[in-house]
Amino acid sequence: MQEIYSLSADQLEERLRDETAAMAWPPVSKAIDLAKQAHAGQIRRGSGSPYIVHPLRVALILLNIAEQKSAAIICAGILHDVLEDSETPQDDIEDDFGPQVLDMVLGLTHPDQKEGESAFDRNKRMFENMQWSGRDVHIIKSADRLDNLITAHQAMSNERLKEYIEESREMLLPLTLASNTALYHALSSAIDKVEASEHEAL
Repeated sequence: MQEIYSLSADQLEERLRDETAAMAWPPVSKAIDLAKQAHAGQIRRGSGSPYIVHPLRVALILLNIAEQKSAAIICAGILHDVLEDSETPQDDIEDDFGPQVLDMVLGLTHPDQKEGESAFDRNKRMFENMQWSGRDVHIIKSADRLDNLITAHQAMSNERLKEYIEESREMLLPLTLASNTALYHALSSAIDKVEASEHEAL
């Protein structure tokens, strides 16, 4: 799967459309179109790449590492940041992809940050809420975090990176272990690599 990190947004999109062409409902192709519209003009922190590369890679991780074949899970992976990062109405997701996809996207959306609340504390609330979510949400969140650990961690401060590693290991990894063994091993390895690189930098 390492090869996906050398692909452009267009190449990622083409690969994802090819790998999901046989999926009928909900429509993965339409989810890609909606995500491209919602994230238009947004840039990925740290790399300067178009933001759309992230949800496309998350979907490919779900397909190829987590071996998820449900179109609903793939659509939710593609759309997991749409409510948080755009003005897309919830009704649009439910109408086009069904209530199951909307429920998963809602389960993956960060809660509003309270006044004076740190990113760590907000994420802690999210993971506490996520314990009551379904296995599918845990799998998608794990794929999301895996991609972030491989790429976006370079844009974090040392303090935030330490928190991010702690969140990943203590709050998310147990959910991943209970949900998908292959994804657990990939995520655990990524956490170890980022932690090792952080220690080398000190």
